[in-house]
Amino acid sequence: MILLSFSCKTEQEPTVKLDENNLAPISIEGLRSGIYDARLSFEKNLIGTEKYKTDLWSYFSDSLKIYGLVHTPKMEVPAKGYPILIFGHGFHPEPKKYGVSNKTGQDWRPGDYYRGIPEAYAEKGFLVITPDYRGHNKSDGFEFTMTSYLASSYYAIDVLHTIDALSSLENVDLKNIFFMGHSMGGDVGLKMLLATNKIKAASIWAGVSGTMWEQAMYYGKWSEDSADGITTESMIRYTSRVDSVISALDFKYDVDSGDPIHFIKDLSTPLIIHHATKDASVPYQWSESLAATLFANKKEFEFYSYDSENHLFKNKNREKAIDRDIAFFKKY
Repeated sequence: MILLSFSCKTEQEPTVKLDENNLAPISIEGLRSGIYDARLSFEKNLIGTEKYKTDLWSYFSDSLKIYGLVHTPKMEVPAKGYPILIFGHGFHPEPKKYGVSNKTGQDWRPGDYYRGIPEAYAEKGFLVITPDYRGHNKSDGFEFTMTSYLASSYYAIDVLHTIDALSSLENVDLKNIFFMGHSMGGDVGLKMLLATNKIKAASIWAGVSGTMWEQAMYYGKWSEDSADGITTESMIRYTSRVDSVISALDFKYDVDSGDPIHFIKDLSTPLIIHHATKDASVPYQWSESLAATLFANKKEFEFYSYDSENHLFKNKNREKAIDRDIAFFKKY
């Protein structure tokens, strides 16, 4: 899923108040100082297979009701419980339709695009939870999807609440929690990882790891088919939506304070990174830069390239990436 700057209007911009330390709540420091207290509530059984059962659960994040898809392996429960994988999905151009089947129009989480990703990890023995994020499918908070490049910071808050809510599940190993994020889910994941030490290891597939300015430049130019250069004037156009969103916030916010690439020195979670070299949706160079920054800061990581144009891996590349993830997770 690609990440684009939103151009649509919303009648009411989301408001989030300053915390007691006067930190912008969507800055990295603000995420770290947040209080995350949530409990999962069972909603209904969904269609599973002989290898896993599938259920829909819900929880509250910033008073918003968020839904999460849970795949539970049917294999024998390990002595310490199933290891947990949180799957952070990517951007959806129409969040209300996230998880809806393109063929039938029915709610069919995680949707046609991501079908097979959380299921594959469940078949490997992980209990997998895929949170909607606020405003996606039937989850509350659609106004937050209108916050341009700031949206992933609000989604990180939802994932941090997800982590706290995991204790509501039975037969899970709360000391073995992992994360896998794709595309924008990589951006969500990096922000989340910088705010908690509860994730043992994480995987990022074709992750958005560029700064907000780099994202605005890449996707702004990409959206203008006739653009063959970038100028100060064009960058003003590319950043106009996020400037409008920031000006409506109830707190002061410096975009650099929310870009995780500036805080890699604080990262404590080992990362495995995957990216196709010809990916046009998220630049391969962003993962190269992330890997280089991890190395410069003496962080544990692995970085794998794939000779492909696929933004979301298919067939043998998908199998290879999943196998590499499992092997990486088992190291920790």
